[in-house]
Amino acid sequence: MESVLLHTHSGLRWIFILLVIFALLRDNSAAPDKKTMDIPLYTLIVFGMQILLGLGLYFISHNVSFESGFMKDSQLRFFTVEHAFGMLLAFIIMLLGFRKSKKQLLSKRNKTIKLYYAIALFIIIISIPWPFRGFGNSWF
Repeated sequence: MESVLLHTHSGLRWIFILLVIFALLRDNSAAPDKKTMDIPLYTLIVFGMQILLGLGLYFISHNVSFESGFMKDSQLRFFTVEHAFGMLLAFIIMLLGFRKSKKQLLSKRNKTIKLYYAIALFIIIISIPWPFRGFGNSWF
């Protein structure tokens, strides 16, 4: 079960990153309309799915531990604290940016989305257990 969740979580990461990059690079300033919120909304939905999969993994993974001294082990600390906190923080920032942009005029929505999503993407990039960080994870 853990393997299936882990591979789904890791694979969905790439779809999510592509959606965030597309939301950041998309230029809606020429003709803003109601459809300018489609890509940011889909990005938020995929990130919500990632959070749910991650929470499932958090409770069954062998990489998460609350035993005495787990903070001394860099891998256990990363998955138990740093990865979980970073991703939840990024999700909250994206959600706040999306909610704030919905209350703004159509011409300002794009700038708000780009600012909040860029901040969230930075937090996400530093919170992902990339293979070169030495946590034993693969690219997929």
